[in-house]
Amino acid sequence: MRQECRVTVHEDNELTTIEVMGNLTAAAEEAMDTAYQQACRHNTRKILTKFDGESRINSAGIAIMIDLVMESREKRIQIFVSGLSNQSQKIFELVGLTKYVTIVTSEEEVRGS
Repeated sequence: MRQECRVTVHEDNELTTIEVMGNLTAAAEEAMDTAYQQACRHNTRKILTKFDGESRINSAGIAIMIDLVMESREKRIQIFVSGLSNQSQKIFELVGLTKYVTIVTSEEEVRGS
């Protein structure tokens, strides 16, 4: 299992993508917060958090996502998530995150919504 997590932000007028490569753990909290704040500075209304399909998300990573979702709800920003492993998707469902985020298979799905 990979330990390191890299977070990058891609922006355009319609959508901001926060790309997560690696495992979302407490070590990634600062990078995720920085990426989210960067997205918010551009008045985005949609954020796609795009995982690489092999990423693992531990309890601290779930807490990071919950914080991001709660702040987004206050700012009326829609959160979309793609690239979750089957295990991570089940965890999102178990903790109730799927009530507040939309899981998609591609960026094109977000652009069409």
